[in-house]
Amino acid sequence: MRAGRAAAAALWTGEALLHRAALRWDADGQLLEITPAEAADPLLPGLLSVGFVNAHAHLELSHPGGPVPGGAGSVAWVRALGARGAGPLPPGALAGAAAAARAAGCAALIDHSNSALDASPEEADQVAAAMAAAGLRGVVQAECIGLGPARVEAQLAAAGPPRQVAHGVWVRPTAHSPVSCAPGLLRAALGAVGPGLPAATVHCDEDEADLALLADRAGPWAHFHAGLAALRPGHDWAALLGQAPSGVALLDTLGLLGPRLGLVHLTAARPADLDRVAAAGATAVLCPRSNRHITGRLPPVRGLLQRGARLALGTDSLASAPDLDLLAEAALLADALPDVDPAVWLRALTTGGAALLGPAAAPPLAVGAPLPPLLHLPAPALADPRDGLRALLDGSPWPRRWLQRTAGAAA
Repeated sequence: MRAGRAAAAALWTGEALLHRAALRWDADGQLLEITPAEAADPLLPGLLSVGFVNAHAHLELSHPGGPVPGGAGSVAWVRALGARGAGPLPPGALAGAAAAARAAGCAALIDHSNSALDASPEEADQVAAAMAAAGLRGVVQAECIGLGPARVEAQLAAAGPPRQVAHGVWVRPTAHSPVSCAPGLLRAALGAVGPGLPAATVHCDEDEADLALLADRAGPWAHFHAGLAALRPGHDWAALLGQAPSGVALLDTLGLLGPRLGLVHLTAARPADLDRVAAAGATAVLCPRSNRHITGRLPPVRGLLQRGARLALGTDSLASAPDLDLLAEAALLADALPDVDPAVWLRALTTGGAALLGPAAAPPLAVGAPLPPLLHLPAPALADPRDGLRALLDGSPWPRRWLQRTAGAAA
């Protein structure tokens, strides 16, 4: 690497939006200074930013054919996904999906893998290898699903302990959801926390059906569990599941809510649950395009913002979203909530997800620290950088280019 300098009309450091700012770094890649741009600086138009963090994806569902039909709720969508019977991914599909996420501006990704469900831990390692090959940092979370003690033990054994499998890419266990995991499995899979590990994320309260199951053992998920139990005589699913008004309430009762937990979806979360999320410092991981496709609704984002909750964004899978473009998720929220400061969505695109990654996160943009991957988005250069952000979030397919630090130019 050569020492270099770059200047942009707007710079997002991860914490602040700066107008006409410049960066200078040394030959070792250390950031030396962030200063106002000089008159002689050639300005990159638009925004220069730390890379996006896709805080929820399922790369293993990158089958051709587009999204599974939705609109009737998560239970119907799960049944339709099973009926599709996609089978193994075509050769190159996993690598192609990881590369597409990188090309869309992601520096890091939190993936959910069904490897534990299939008792095939090598599948999670394959996802991790595809991420590393695409230049992504992050974590592959091996999803555990189960209620009975033997099933719980087998799932945890298949997922294995947290481990780093490539530079900046980890594999760790997680639980699928409060509607599919016994309380003991939720504790065991989500409880591995600490400064040396990436945080866990878990599907939570995606649908009103989740609440009906956990509170009353009723609704579509209850019928789903009863159908599975018919194949396993003596399987008392109703007694093995946790019971609470919601998934958030159950996780709170189990002592699992906190800053090292990401709650994915929260589409059906009630005001009391939003209070719990914000008070615990947990992160709400929003996947609005997937939510709109599957349930026809968006999560209660305004309520989360009013409570000061932490936000991150994810694309979910290509079975429920058209692509892995995280900027399109932010654009949907910006359109739904036009009065919200657009910097809120930029924070959710970047530092909101990075906070969950721990050692898998790219370093922050800070003087004296290594320069992280920097993303250039050549949106219109306007006098007010926030107006430029609004333009960036208008739904247009803005090109994305990674800064080439050897020359100080985007490519």
